[in-house]
Amino acid sequence: MSDGAAFESDHEGNDDLLDDENFHPPETSEWWEHETLWFWWFNAERKLGAWNYHFVRPNIGVAGGGLFVFDDTTYSHLEVPYYFNYANTPLPADADLRDFTFVNGERFQMLDPLKHYRITYADNDQDGMDLELDWRAAGKPWVRVTKQPYTRQGDQSAKPRHFDQFGHVTGTMRLHGEIIPIDCYAMRDRSWWHLRPEFWKRGGGTSTYITAMADPDTAFFGAGPGGFLLLEGVRKPLVSGSVRRERDPDHGYMTKIVVTGVDTEGRELEAIGESVSRMAMPISGVAGVCWQSLVRYELNGVECYGDDQDAWPLQTWAAFRRGQMGLHDSRAHRFGPID
Repeated sequence: MSDGAAFESDHEGNDDLLDDENFHPPETSEWWEHETLWFWWFNAERKLGAWNYHFVRPNIGVAGGGLFVFDDTTYSHLEVPYYFNYANTPLPADADLRDFTFVNGERFQMLDPLKHYRITYADNDQDGMDLELDWRAAGKPWVRVTKQPYTRQGDQSAKPRHFDQFGHVTGTMRLHGEIIPIDCYAMRDRSWWHLRPEFWKRGGGTSTYITAMADPDTAFFGAGPGGFLLLEGVRKPLVSGSVRRERDPDHGYMTKIVVTGVDTEGRELEAIGESVSRMAMPISGVAGVCWQSLVRYELNGVECYGDDQDAWPLQTWAAFRRGQMGLHDSRAHRFGPID
């Protein structure tokens, strides 16, 4: 999860600037220095989506995050088919992301850096969940080159600190005794050398972390600068764009999304999406909530599936919802026009 507004591009994609994908040594001594690992995958027919999401704070030796599985039966993390989200588990001093198992049992194996990964998990409860996934790159990483604006420590220069990458995810999930096949194109991302305090950002309801891929030649990411459009196998940065969400009046979550944009070649993006399932995810490590939706898109007329991450600070979400319900809330000034 990341905001594309700070993206700087020396050339298309910046993928040649990456030289490793292990855990990164801390850049500063800041308490909140933060590194993340995220894989997203789904079974569209079952309207089922899932995250493997973890963070590490190397300067204080802790890790958090977990495994979240949702479908169209509910949106609450208290009721979804499978959910755990740790906040303060120990991070070994010699942690190596090329083959690393988090305390909860999720194992990530880097079989070929930036190209091939294996994700496995086995619940201690016989009736819980087992997971065996194979992730293979469906394109090069989209690398963000940014400065570190929140501290005077360390290297202040612009350099790679985040990337996003589509992959082909295949495998199986055993959920409550049922074997569910996984075969989808989905995004993953990594962030490092940045600060993420628990008191999270201002705003809310304006996220442009939106993704979808029909095949390795047809996809989009974002809704303007920081994102890209992939058509007929040619990927180019978006130079402009917009996003509009229609929301459920009783619960506030997105029901329909319209994304438009133009890339550096003048090609137009129009993605019209319908949320087929969603989950109100507490964001690991911060006081925020992400309405994560599995979305069926028409991308320039081509059907595909992807996601929408509608992220909010918790207090801002509460103020927005109370306003929807006709209740007074003095925090309403914390968000401007949404969507």
